[in-house]
Amino acid sequence: MMDSKETIRKIKDFERKESALELDNRELRNLISVLKQAEEKSAVLNSIIESSDDGIVSKDLNGTITSWNNSAERIFGYNAKEMIGHSILKLIPKHLHEEEPKIIAQLKRGIRVDHFETQRMHKDGRLIDVSLTISPVFDGNKNIIGISKIVRDMTLHRKAEVDGKRLMAIVETSDDAIISKDLNSIITSWNESAERIFGFSAKDMIGQSILKIIPEERHKEEPEILGKLLKGERIDHFETERLKKDGSLICVSLTISPIKNSSGKVIGVSKIARDITDRKLIEQKKGEFLAFVSHELKTPLTSLKSYIQVALQKTSDIIFLRKALTRAEVQVSKMEAMIKDFLNISRFEEGNLEIKKSEFSLSALIEECIEDARFSHSSHAIVYREPGKISVVADREKISMVLTNLISNAQKYSPNGGTIQITSEISNDAIRIKISDEGIGISMSDQKKLFQKFTRISTEKTKSIPGFGIGLYLVSNILKLHDSEISIESELGKGTTFFFELKASL
Repeated sequence: MMDSKETIRKIKDFERKESALELDNRELRNLISVLKQAEEKSAVLNSIIESSDDGIVSKDLNGTITSWNNSAERIFGYNAKEMIGHSILKLIPKHLHEEEPKIIAQLKRGIRVDHFETQRMHKDGRLIDVSLTISPVFDGNKNIIGISKIVRDMTLHRKAEVDGKRLMAIVETSDDAIISKDLNSIITSWNESAERIFGFSAKDMIGQSILKIIPEERHKEEPEILGKLLKGERIDHFETERLKKDGSLICVSLTISPIKNSSGKVIGVSKIARDITDRKLIEQKKGEFLAFVSHELKTPLTSLKSYIQVALQKTSDIIFLRKALTRAEVQVSKMEAMIKDFLNISRFEEGNLEIKKSEFSLSALIEECIEDARFSHSSHAIVYREPGKISVVADREKISMVLTNLISNAQKYSPNGGTIQITSEISNDAIRIKISDEGIGISMSDQKKLFQKFTRISTEKTKSIPGFGIGLYLVSNILKLHDSEISIESELGKGTTFFFELKASL
């Protein structure tokens, strides 16, 4: 039988063991908790690695890949199975292999490599631009046991960068002002041509309201333009006026486009402004010149026509005189028509000249033009050869102008007379008309500019020959409106041949 002391000792022993066991259980629970936390952290870290937009790759010090995330597969085209256990050199172009030992040497010195831009190989063999952030991996004793790489695909960034530089170069070298502003009409960019055209520097204008260069009476244009742009519309060649730094007004043509963000929302406005002040001045002067020509030529023609009409009434029994006056009246009418076309010369350039096509006898029209020409210049023989009675589809009045002009030129530039030959030849569904003279001829250099407006041949032999220098310009444009063109063959001292084609009426 145990005495009381022994019993107490055993009880205390038991209590100590129980206390130790409880402590072990607590430590075990703590250890389990730490492991769970580590596992959770590892799971979170793994989730972050796998969901990262950047490629995350690890390798040992021999360059053998030990981990490979989803983005690495997306960037390089290889999956983890194809890369883990393989050398990192599989991704590095041969001419860049020297980078690896340099990077490892730097990491061994404890230096992290940030945003190292280089190139790597895709699975399909193409080179891709990448930015690398490279860090050493340490063990518990702070020894480097591997390397971790974060890879960012810079291909699109590089392209955007190159495109941006190219666009900036275009903007800065453009002859037109290129301006951008926000939706509050505050200027955000201003190129060199904007400074040249308006006189304000970029420093003067960026951060200022666009209203600074808009005349007060035109301020209402701004909200109207903005309203259209917010609907996604583009405004092309809007002609208006703007203010220069010196306070003077200039005429401009504006092309205005909305600037949108990646979601398609309009966030600003881009304007291309072209200075058209000189063009407007030329148009004004041309209008004034044409009005002057109209007034100066029309007045004597009106008087001449009246005299002829009176003479016709009083000389009905004198056959020759009546015939001469009749032809003179025809010529006056033609000159009136020519003046009308001369006044509307701008319509050629704008493409607004009206052409009224119909079917008519080309033979009859040529004979009519020849008769007029013979009456006014009797010293030239005019010979017309045709393959029979032929008809064309064209504007009879305008083709009459073409023929009259070409025959008149042949007469004027053949000062020693000679024969003018006119032929019309059928070729498939077209009629080719040729007008040849035996005159002074035209040099190759003059031929190149012959059909330009207000251009005349300038030689000693042509000084005394009258003309405005618009006849062949009109001829060329009339034929263009008939889907045809005027051509020339000429040799100095041996004459000239003009020819063109018209659609035949079959």
